[in-house]
Amino acid sequence: MWALALGFGAWSVWLWPDLPARIPTHFDLSGTPDAWSDRSVWSWFGLPLITLGTVLFLDVVTRWSLRNPEAPALNLPNKAAILALPAKRRAPVLARVAWTMYAIGTVCVVAFILIQFGTLAEAQGAGGQGWILAGILVTLIAPLAMLVVGLVRIDAEVKRQREAS
Repeated sequence: MWALALGFGAWSVWLWPDLPARIPTHFDLSGTPDAWSDRSVWSWFGLPLITLGTVLFLDVVTRWSLRNPEAPALNLPNKAAILALPAKRRAPVLARVAWTMYAIGTVCVVAFILIQFGTLAEAQGAGGQGWILAGILVTLIAPLAMLVVGLVRIDAEVKRQREAS
């Protein structure tokens, strides 16, 4: 997740000198640009900065959650069953929780990269509508899919660890 986000930032920096004077800053649901602005640090680097902030947030929350699974603010699936496990048996379950969080973060980064690629293509006149639509679809579908997969894996691991106790 971090490598992908940092690579996205580096790619955006590398492209900066060759960007056109105007770039799209907003797209409708069909992927067509409906707002443009002059090239600026914020108009081009806004999405990579949001991406890095999202990754940082998810990483901090995940690490905190792994250290504090009993925290009242933490909403884990089957939390009572997880906390009832001995620490040794709890670790594999929490590893599944971490996998879920990092998988959601990774697909969000991929979605943002697709949107930035579409922004670049539109700015250069190459037509980025397909990339924007792909980014929108990934944003809408992939995090939910990763959450469902993660919850199934967490539940299965809780059962496996309960049976092994």
